Amino acid sequence: MQEMVKRYFWVVIALAVAGSAVFAAKLVNHVAANKVLADAKHGPRIVRPAAQPGVAAASRSKDGQPIIDRNIFCSDCLPPVIEAAAPSAPVDPNVVVLTSLPLQLIATHVVEGRAAERDSHAFILNTATQMQGAYWIGHEIPGAGPIVAVHHKYVDFHNEGTKRNERISLTGEAPPPPPPPVAVAATDPAPAAGGDDMTAAIESGVRKIDDSTFEIDRSLVDKVLANPMAIAKGARVMPSSKNGEADGFRLYAVRPSSVYAKLGFANGDTIHAINGFDLNSMDKAMEVYGKLRDAGSLQVNITRRGKPVTLNYTIR
Repeated sequence: MQEMVKRYFWVVIALAVAGSAVFAAKLVNHVAANKVLADAKHGPRIVRPAAQPGVAAASRSKDGQPIIDRNIFCSDCLPPVIEAAAPSAPVDPNVVVLTSLPLQLIATHVVEGRAAERDSHAFILNTATQMQGAYWIGHEIPGAGPIVAVHHKYVDFHNEGTKRNERISLTGEAPPPPPPPVAVAATDPAPAAGGDDMTAAIESGVRKIDDSTFEIDRSLVDKVLANPMAIAKGARVMPSSKNGEADGFRLYAVRPSSVYAKLGFANGDTIHAINGFDLNSMDKAMEVYGKLRDAGSLQVNITRRGKPVTLNYTIR
């Protein structure tokens, strides 16, 4: 074995010499590259183009209004420009106008079908106080009024200050203009079928004893039960809630000639219970309707301008 090592030891020496030569060549290569390709001590001077006359220099801003004004549903759409109406221009009560309150609609959740009024809600931000929250139909926006309707791109609410319905829109567009009035002939129009009969029945079928006591003819009750849609246009009935729980139904836009007005109800009244039965859902209201259709007297508990009021009716 020792003889073999002695005989071929020159191979080890040759490999060591070759490795040393390779490392020496790489060292020389790096030194030469450092000398030839070194970075310059001074970089080239950068000359900025001169500003064009009449063009203001762009400045950075931390204002987030451009992001707020941008329509997240349409990246190519320009922000809408809403022209303020003339102060002296009359306001049509049948048109829902955009609100002037500092309210911003963030998003809506619209449910179709029977659960629409119970589950549809909107997320609204008060830009003056930075308070935001989710509001269902009938819930009251702090400092504004209760939600009347929730749609995909806008929300209508009843402004307690202006005593009218106003709109908060996602895209900020103004509501469509009302259709032009249709000319009516000078002759008396033909009465709607059953319209005169219902009006006459309401006029003669309700007698006011005092502000909270009334007498109702049984014939009027039978007429209303046979055709409930005949009085549907007399007022808008919306679910009401308090502290996140349903507590009855609220009346809006009560017409003076309607059966609601003849029975002593006023705009903004909230009906809570009839003969002790709570009206906390539509199903409960239908159940109460079935129990009371043959009743001889009714006691209705309502809230009017924040105060409890009881209306009493005797059916003869």
